Amino acid sequence: MQQDIFGDLTRKDEVLLMLQEIAAEGRLDEYQIGLARILRFRENHRLLHVVLEYAVRIEKPSDILIAEALNVLVAQELPISIRALAAGALGHLLARRPQRIDSDFDIDKVMDTMVHVLYKSESPALKKALFKALGLARDSGSARRRRTSLRSVETRLY
Repeated sequence: MQQDIFGDLTRKDEVLLMLQEIAAEGRLDEYQIGLARILRFRENHRLLHVVLEYAVRIEKPSDILIAEALNVLVAQELPISIRALAAGALGHLLARRPQRIDSDFDIDKVMDTMVHVLYKSESPALKKALFKALGLARDSGSARRRRTSLRSVETRLY
């Protein structure tokens, strides 16, 4: 994984151009540290939006990128549209996350948090995005233990 090349994130146009170039070259996986930093930078919603849209193209997601996407999802000060994009990105990231023996990253806690936000949210758009994301993550096998509890979510919501 490459270092963070995005530099000053207040230079939105330059960062967007770099993101477009990296995505066009199919090299998003190499720059996940920088993508995670952009997700921590809450001052520009356009950057958040673009990174979350590109996150679904990541082939081997890092734990740090998953963690930062989760932080965006739970950030109640952000618009629902951004949080819903974060939910969708999380579904894809969790579905593609390689099984790692050496990682102590707790995927179950990520899934628990997503389910918690699903139950607490009053936004139909966010609920729909989370429900879809949880289904994608569940179907991938990244959350083998969660299959039963997610079925109970389905039953209670619909």
